[in-house]
Amino acid sequence: MFATAAEPRGFRSLAKAHKTYDLAIIGGGIAGSTLGRTMALHGAEVLIVEKEPHYRDRIRGEVLLPWGSVEAKELGIYDILLEAGGREAPRQVIYLEGEPTPPRHYPSSTPGQTGLLSFFHPEMQETLARAAADAGVEIWRGAAFKTIDRGKRHTLRILTEGTIRTIEARLIVGADGRDSTLAAQIGFERKKSPQELFTAGFQLSLDLPLDLAMFYFLHGRSGRGGILMETKPGNYRAYLFHHKDALERRLSGERDYRSAFQHFHEIGVPSAWLEQATPHGILASFDGSCRWIEDPADGNCVLVGDAASTTDPVWGNGLSRSLRDVRLLRDRLLNDSNWTAAARAYARNHTEYYHRLRLAEQFNATLHFTMGDAADARRKRVLALMEKEPELDPDLDGLGPECRYSDEMAARLLAL
Repeated sequence: MFATAAEPRGFRSLAKAHKTYDLAIIGGGIAGSTLGRTMALHGAEVLIVEKEPHYRDRIRGEVLLPWGSVEAKELGIYDILLEAGGREAPRQVIYLEGEPTPPRHYPSSTPGQTGLLSFFHPEMQETLARAAADAGVEIWRGAAFKTIDRGKRHTLRILTEGTIRTIEARLIVGADGRDSTLAAQIGFERKKSPQELFTAGFQLSLDLPLDLAMFYFLHGRSGRGGILMETKPGNYRAYLFHHKDALERRLSGERDYRSAFQHFHEIGVPSAWLEQATPHGILASFDGSCRWIEDPADGNCVLVGDAASTTDPVWGNGLSRSLRDVRLLRDRLLNDSNWTAAARAYARNHTEYYHRLRLAEQFNATLHFTMGDAADARRKRVLALMEKEPELDPDLDGLGPECRYSDEMAARLLAL
């Protein structure tokens, strides 16, 4: 379908860069590298422009939920991530008000019969960038997209090594995150949901013989929760979630390690774990508001991943959602030679599934993190009913955008 690149595979020098490409991807993170790789394997000439010379810890985005593992397998990157050190976890263990509930075994309780996959994000970004390069993708690191001139083949100006270079591409893809430069250049309007939850994240060194599982802690009475999951042997990512009214201020920096530990203790993280844990790395808090562009395609420009929309990191759908975007766009491009029409079709697919996911997350947030005696009593009634009638649980982890959610169901449960 596409012309085959004449250059040898691997990271190429800027001096040998082509001027014209089938696909120019702004952003070389997991979504950008995965899209570049899969399109190059189908013969496309692909350029990725990545502003970071070296990937750094951004705290978020270190787990593929079971539905995201299915997407990774469809895109051919699951085994790549696993072989590079990804940690397969077949179980989820939820602690409610400090009491553990029976573990959920993901492979026997999800349609794709998959578990979750966790990893240290910067290492996986590097792994997928190299996989893209091995597939024939040209990657410019430490390069910044500056401007775009729209036309039959768009002209991009890229700043690299102090020089502006001009390239053309048949399709431009923005995979450059929630503050997408491409989205700003095109003039996409971004919407935002009301602020409800915050997420604080950092790392823990913890050498204990714990099961490979995602440990989820919910303490609804105080509007707090948390997650612990292993990203590599002896290293865990720790997340503290809280309602906007639950803490006096957002946690930030090493000064707040002690406060974070105190919160973990209060929400039910076992004391024996905390006594053995040593915090390290960046501690930062993030606004959990959802942000989205209603139609993430404009002519031959299209957005994927966080550039198109974000969800609340509390529910862990971000990376899975990004890979869903990549697969949807890939399939459209490979099945329609009119890439403008293919981009429009992808955008419709994206918007349909995204809002279903967003509304299900909003329901979960209201149910699990609203504070006060009335909310706590309602939470107990709803969870008891879900235990009797499991089909009332949306099951975001296992089903993702195909979750069991409807506005009618949400209204009924929240009125209990």
